[in-house]
Amino acid sequence: MAVRRELYFAFVVVLSCANFATSQKFGHDIRELKAKVELGLSQISNLEDQLPSGMTDEALVRRLRTLVSGISSDVGAMNTSSNVSVACGNDLTQLVNDWPDETYARQMVASFGSRLNLVRRFEYTYGLQSWGLFDVCREVKPTADRSFGGQYCLAAGLGSVGYCFPDSCNSDDVKNAIFEAGLGDPLAVFCAEYRPFRVGDIVAIVIFSIIAGVMILGTLYDVIWHWNLKRKIKRSEEIANIDTIKEELIKNKSTVDELKKKRPGILGRILITFSVISNGRKILSATSGGSGTISSINGIRVISMMWIILGHTFSFPAELFDNLRYIVDDVLKRRSILVIYAGIYGVDVFFLLSGMLVTYLALRHMRKTKGRMNWFLFYFHRWWRLSPPYYLMLLLVTTLFLYLGNGPAHDQRVFYVQKQCRDNWWAALLYFHNLYPWPSSTDICMGWVWYLCVDMQLFVISPFFIILLHKSAKVGTLAVTSFIVASIATVAGLATHYGYPITFTDSTYYNDNLTRGDDVIYPTPWSHLQAYLVGVYLGYVLCRLDGQQVKINKFLNLFLWCAAAATALAIVYGVYPSLIGDRPEQWVAVLYKSTTSFAFVTAVAWVIFACETGNGGPVNTLLSWSAWTPLSRLTYGAYLVHPIVLFAYYWGRKTPVHYTDMNMIYYFVASLILSYACAFVLSLAIEAPMIGLEKIIFRRRP
Repeated sequence: MAVRRELYFAFVVVLSCANFATSQKFGHDIRELKAKVELGLSQISNLEDQLPSGMTDEALVRRLRTLVSGISSDVGAMNTSSNVSVACGNDLTQLVNDWPDETYARQMVASFGSRLNLVRRFEYTYGLQSWGLFDVCREVKPTADRSFGGQYCLAAGLGSVGYCFPDSCNSDDVKNAIFEAGLGDPLAVFCAEYRPFRVGDIVAIVIFSIIAGVMILGTLYDVIWHWNLKRKIKRSEEIANIDTIKEELIKNKSTVDELKKKRPGILGRILITFSVISNGRKILSATSGGSGTISSINGIRVISMMWIILGHTFSFPAELFDNLRYIVDDVLKRRSILVIYAGIYGVDVFFLLSGMLVTYLALRHMRKTKGRMNWFLFYFHRWWRLSPPYYLMLLLVTTLFLYLGNGPAHDQRVFYVQKQCRDNWWAALLYFHNLYPWPSSTDICMGWVWYLCVDMQLFVISPFFIILLHKSAKVGTLAVTSFIVASIATVAGLATHYGYPITFTDSTYYNDNLTRGDDVIYPTPWSHLQAYLVGVYLGYVLCRLDGQQVKINKFLNLFLWCAAAATALAIVYGVYPSLIGDRPEQWVAVLYKSTTSFAFVTAVAWVIFACETGNGGPVNTLLSWSAWTPLSRLTYGAYLVHPIVLFAYYWGRKTPVHYTDMNMIYYFVASLILSYACAFVLSLAIEAPMIGLEKIIFRRRP
């Protein structure tokens, strides 16, 4: 049992940490989490002795009847010693008196979860849920002779148990009734109550309706404009074909050419930027751009996003699995599970790509303009490109996300997320939310946007390196190298100070007297600066080459490909001994933590360099495949929306998640498709229109 206890704790820590980058509230203080888990495991083994045997429906109702008899000697005469309200006590009295003769009473009692079953099954499943029947409880509605309906409540403590009480009972009534009836002593109770629209919800509905209305108007205008233009062109061509006089023929052909070049007025162009037809055609086009396009990154973008979604699909339901023991005894011992843990390197790949593209495009522009750059437009374009879709999803999460589902554990999770958004909205808007509140940066609104915050912070300082590289290759190279070393040293120093373990699979810090670790390393710019700067230098090199092919000896080329592949595989799979309990010395953990990000993105940087210089072979053919292009355009939207898709499903479940490999594969494929579908809608609604509006504002031709 002791071994399984440690494995169970390791599992909780692993998935809590894996959720760190995306979820809202997971116990990230490792020592506190360990204390809670160990306390729970030590107590839950003794709970069965404290519970009555044979907790049938009859026994349950007997306890409720004892409760209500203590509350009132007759209906309406309340006992002030009880903490249950008058209305709740009266309706509970009617419920127990009507059982088992009335159908509704049997239905409500049958909807209760079983605390006894939870305790008895824990040894065999490690499952911490006995939710009962959520929908069956809520199907009970008031009638002419009964003023109450069924209200589902979830009691949380050492596990979570569902209860079905009259809807006149609030969460405090239910908590007190459970305790006074001897059914348990929950730490908190959450009831799935009716949620009317709030002011913010109405504002959000208005904003989304306006966007939808403008999209409809833009699409209609686009259709009518082009239909009318084609009609005029066709008419002019018919006239030109029947003209016999040379001067008139030339005149009509000139008219046709002018019509083909004709563009709508400023208001029309603004409307067309919201056209679903025009934007959809651009998004779904397999054409990747003109000369100078780095086509291999399209495949890398999409594959990295799939990797991130895969990891989140497996990690998000960490607290919802009903067969944790199977995961502990089997799944966590597989080498294949390391691919899930290594999804964090997929995020580092995006830092690499971001730094590369910013530098590559900026240096190409500066080369054309002899070193001149409008730095206001440099920053404005980035803000304009990223912010509207992000702010729109922030609005959705803060308001209407509550209504995207319902379930036993739904409302309290959503309310927690929305509270973080309301409390720290300004930090979210300013891309500062990864550092505020500090250092509890796991408790942030839309936890996955830490990446956007770090990316924006690194973007802000990128001109320092871009200017140095433009003016002097040696000085720029020295600056990039120095800051990469500084980033590695900073992570190494923090990992040493806090005793950070080698991987998420290791639940114990080396320095037991310290309790903080990953939240001062992972979501910070100093941690990911090394990956970003590798991208900056790669962008500089590709800009210098300007599309030229580099001839590399085939044996050297093969060696470099093998070295890159071996490096990536060693980073992913090299920690397997730690997974099965072979704990390395601290210096090994520090070395791994501080250098693997740099090593992994360097391997990916080689892949991009080789593909763009004629040394990629079939890998370049795969990564530059035109089918990746439209999906690549949607990766930003997919990153924003995929946690919402996953949370809406997992948090809205009426039953716990049962882990099987096939189930998780289905969840992953479904989440992937839905995420990209939602990203397509997001791009049509706001991302593509904002790009079009920017071109109109700064008089750029589309």
